[in-house]
Amino acid sequence: MRLLGRRGFLVGGAAALWAAPGRPWLVGANTAIQGYGLLEAISLLRELAFPVIEIHPMGRMEPTPKQFPGFRFDALGRAERQRIRAALRPFRQVTAHLPYTGLNWLSAEAGVRAKAVETIDTALAGAAYMGARVAVLHPQSVPNEPWERWEEECVTAIQRWGDRARREGVQIAIETGWPPSVAEFVRLVGKVNHPAVGATIDVGHQGRYAELTARVRSEDRAKRESVAAYNETTMAIIRQLGAKVAHLHVHDIDPVTWVEHKPMVHGFVDYPGIFGALREVGYRGALVLEIGGDPEKMPGYLREAQGRLAGWMGEQR
Repeated sequence: MRLLGRRGFLVGGAAALWAAPGRPWLVGANTAIQGYGLLEAISLLRELAFPVIEIHPMGRMEPTPKQFPGFRFDALGRAERQRIRAALRPFRQVTAHLPYTGLNWLSAEAGVRAKAVETIDTALAGAAYMGARVAVLHPQSVPNEPWERWEEECVTAIQRWGDRARREGVQIAIETGWPPSVAEFVRLVGKVNHPAVGATIDVGHQGRYAELTARVRSEDRAKRESVAAYNETTMAIIRQLGAKVAHLHVHDIDPVTWVEHKPMVHGFVDYPGIFGALREVGYRGALVLEIGGDPEKMPGYLREAQGRLAGWMGEQR
């Protein structure tokens, strides 16, 4: 992929202003750009002047079809580890997204469970080595069984990762989307009750929560009141979690399908409202873009998102 030149750097340089005094949040983006290698994705985000970057301690460093670029920490040699860490040095903050596909750390099979736990342990060590201070964790889904059956085991597992994270100077941030209701997600974070564990609010992960599906029929998703209900659900989670909100994933949502991680072109997400809720709870984390799309168009998508977020944040001052 062709990276931005000096002109692109200057255009993206406005992002650095978000770190100035008076603005409470830094804005970043993750390296989940299909078609890019890891170092190429890092270079793009650096040239766009994002002060925050989110890396993936999973996957492969080289461009790989249908995969985001990342790394397996246990497969890296010393030189590769140092090369990645040096590439990340210009960023003010580094965050990480822990592995989540093909894993079952609540499996009834001891071998399956042990392998999943080891995979996340290794990724957490890699995130810490690379300087990450927040590590996003997906709760393990068990869609064919009652959540109550697994809740306590999930709490115990996350508390263990909280202990490991605290020793490494990292905060675990449990991402929204599972368990299947807002009440259960909030209760999970509360039961974990660990100083090194908070929550990641992904603006696109509320579509299957029981509280929302009870209000909105699938055929009515595009209606104004349905979109409002979706955004109200996101804001309710923020207000209920309060100081436990540790991280935010931002993007847009297709209003017809509710498919998330879209470029900021639909206007589905009520960012002024969400920013107001974040200010109510005293949020001081980052806003990290998770946008998918054509790799050739990603620099433009990211620049556009920078501008929109800057505008909304300016309105909130």
